[in-house]
Amino acid sequence: MLFNVVTLLALAPSVLAAITDNGDKKKRSVVPGGYIVEFEDVMSIASDTKSSFYSDLSDKQMNPTHRMDLSSSIFKGLSFHVDTGLDQAVVASDIQAMPIVRKVWPISLYDKQDFATAPWTNGSNSSSSSDTFSTHIMGHVDRLHAEGLTGNGTFVAIIDTGIDYNHPALGGCFGPGCKVAHGYDLVGDNYDGTNIPVPDPDPYSGCNEHGTHVAGIVAAGTNPYNFTGVAPDATLGAYRVFGCSGSSGDDVLIDAFTRAYEDGADIITASIGGPNGWTEEPWTVVVSRIVAAGTPCTLAAGNDGSEGLFYGSSAADGIGVIAVGSIDNIESPVFTTYGRYSIDNSTNGQFGYLAAAIGMPNVSLPLWAVSKDSTNAADACEPLPADTADLSGKLVLIRRGTCTFDTKAANVAAFGAQYILFYNNAPSLTSPSVTDPDIIGAAMVSADQGVSWAASLAAGSAVQVSIDGKLTVFSSPPNNVTGGHMSTFSMWNPTNEAYVKPEISAPGGNILSTLPLEQGGYGVLSGTSMATPFVAGVVALMKQARPDLDPYTIRSILGTTGHPVTFNDGKTTYNYLAPVVQQGGGEVDAFAAVHTSTVIDVANLAFNDTAHFVKEANFTITNRGSSDVTYNFDYVNAATAYTLPDDGSTQPQTFPPDLVTSGATVHLSSGSLSVAAGKSEVVIVTLELPKDLATARIPVYSGFIDIKGSNGDSLSLPYAGVASSLKDATVLDPSTGYPYITSTSDNTFVPLNSSTVFTISIANTTINGTTDNSTGLLIPNLRIGLVMPSSLIRADLIPSNSTLGTYTNTTTILGVKTLGAIAGTPSVYQPRANAWSTAFYGVLDDGTRVAPGTYSILVRALRIFGDATNPDDYDSAQTDPFTIRYVH
Repeated sequence: MLFNVVTLLALAPSVLAAITDNGDKKKRSVVPGGYIVEFEDVMSIASDTKSSFYSDLSDKQMNPTHRMDLSSSIFKGLSFHVDTGLDQAVVASDIQAMPIVRKVWPISLYDKQDFATAPWTNGSNSSSSSDTFSTHIMGHVDRLHAEGLTGNGTFVAIIDTGIDYNHPALGGCFGPGCKVAHGYDLVGDNYDGTNIPVPDPDPYSGCNEHGTHVAGIVAAGTNPYNFTGVAPDATLGAYRVFGCSGSSGDDVLIDAFTRAYEDGADIITASIGGPNGWTEEPWTVVVSRIVAAGTPCTLAAGNDGSEGLFYGSSAADGIGVIAVGSIDNIESPVFTTYGRYSIDNSTNGQFGYLAAAIGMPNVSLPLWAVSKDSTNAADACEPLPADTADLSGKLVLIRRGTCTFDTKAANVAAFGAQYILFYNNAPSLTSPSVTDPDIIGAAMVSADQGVSWAASLAAGSAVQVSIDGKLTVFSSPPNNVTGGHMSTFSMWNPTNEAYVKPEISAPGGNILSTLPLEQGGYGVLSGTSMATPFVAGVVALMKQARPDLDPYTIRSILGTTGHPVTFNDGKTTYNYLAPVVQQGGGEVDAFAAVHTSTVIDVANLAFNDTAHFVKEANFTITNRGSSDVTYNFDYVNAATAYTLPDDGSTQPQTFPPDLVTSGATVHLSSGSLSVAAGKSEVVIVTLELPKDLATARIPVYSGFIDIKGSNGDSLSLPYAGVASSLKDATVLDPSTGYPYITSTSDNTFVPLNSSTVFTISIANTTINGTTDNSTGLLIPNLRIGLVMPSSLIRADLIPSNSTLGTYTNTTTILGVKTLGAIAGTPSVYQPRANAWSTAFYGVLDDGTRVAPGTYSILVRALRIFGDATNPDDYDSAQTDPFTIRYVH
């Protein structure tokens, strides 16, 4: 999902640290005044629907501006902008009430799911025909290539940033007869998500590497680095939904998916998404419909694994969609660039480095260390002393550890630093993540090199470092720490409604693939973005070998033929299986997916929570072979993961969560079963919940039913459930400091005390955007934070006793006397672990303006599986009082 990043909360009271408040980054950002509508009868809408619809909006003084036509056999509607000066809650209500409108949604913004980058280089034109690529060996793709399966005759549509189709490994051309034969640019270079797209027929992109990297994982041809795509002979479609920077609206994503579907794609893949975990978002709805119509869709599970459990992603959380988690490569491919250094103008040496995504320009500067003690784990994590020298002419050396790269960067940038060399605190190299705008260049050197330099500086020597970027060397050493295990960044589920996701995982950590030629041609990226096209390529191989397979069967085969992996926390591998809600069916096995003659009708079994416990589940086992098969059944538990850190907590713990080996006891209707050729049998599954668990911590148990056939087939059916009632989980916790009132003009979101008087200019008021603060007026801003997801959040205005006399009547909402919801609320289907703002301009959701006076806002968040009509099913908290007045 895509978000507009704002300044971090740095000055708020420490109590607010209980929720990650990073502006609106974790919230589903929306386009101000932007909407998507779906019309009622998609088969009988008249040709003049658009003009008559916009005419009706104009009659309502909404001043509509057309954005996109969304017309297909899957979805028929429009996206558009209305005047942001209108009350957006009233706008949405009025549109929804129109007889022709089935549903109206705000336009949400999403991001591509990239995680990290590494440097790249061009190479020669030599190639090798043998498939020894590490990720193909991991997923047994090499065995299918040896059989001649290469994706020939399949069409894989890639929804992404566009593709550099001029790349030799991607065919070198676009159009009929080319590898990239289909596609469309839906947005243009200057699109950022909020502005109106400017489409054209050419999906080329050289300004954003993401889509080209994804394309290479699917279908790269021969190249200097001796690898190919998973399905190198597949035909590609490039549907560009991102400009050179910024986000993509879900109206664009809907259009891209329906275009790809109607262009005849055999598989649609998108490494795009964002924290949500609900199935009701419009893009998710459309993707689920496309799957139901016959086209499999692979979506990235997401890269926010650090957030812990119950953090699903749209549209990967869609019904029937194949959500893909990431497994680290068993090798660590890297392009190491070399520089030179001298000590006291005499001793010369060479060193390797990995540049940050911002790059490392050519420089020759003296090295300066924040700390000459290389054992200082918190190097540059605190502001530097006031007497620190001017660092603008230095190359600053900093040890990695304890705090973020950006924290360290900000502390040295405060004294003029523009270039940083981090040295690692582990044997490997990684690309440092630096986004501080004051830093021009950053890179990482090895731990040994950094220690050596720090010692030289401590001894009083002068170290001069020169970087010119002329020498780059490719290597791919073994990854003996995390290789073959889940990437720590891979998102954790279950979904908010206890569905089991992801379906499967694939190599996504440290993946070599193609990049745009102007960015060097080849490079290494990490993310579920890389795992997802790998699975799309596997689906292409499945479709080539077994073209009769439907999307649900493909999903089930992938989910049950994978290989479960043991848990790894990024440092240590443990002797128990990683939870299903992290790995799904485990590491994809392309060979088994193509060759299994045993098919299970589901990808996994979801036993839900204790209040909705599935007392009896079942699966159907089908023998598609030519001989009778006897199947033996057993089960193995994966680790049970605690959502909360302790009994008194309300906010889920970050990665790694506490894991225990206590699991469910599974009972099967039969320990073995004979299934005749071409026949099916049903197996009943019941289970006993794990014993001795702290249910208040929301334990999520899981495991695999082992299915071994006398024909050699071996399958694992994942299962998972929640060993507590999700309805009992707190979603809004006042002890975190939320909700509170801040000001719209303060992007650090500092809470303001109850004596603050807010002055609202009626002439310049907007409802869902910003206001003219040039006069210095303070506008109240409601800040809300959730510790668990909620499908409905109300924000009702409560007048103080002194103000109440102004009103002759109030409305009782869920048992509380209130003036009604503030404009822009209620809010629906929000993920957890986020904080977001709603500006209050003195207007309620029915369009009425309240009188000047003192008020507070009562925020109520519906608990998971709660009844929206029952006040007892909400968590509630009220802001401190605040006073508003108006000026004209």
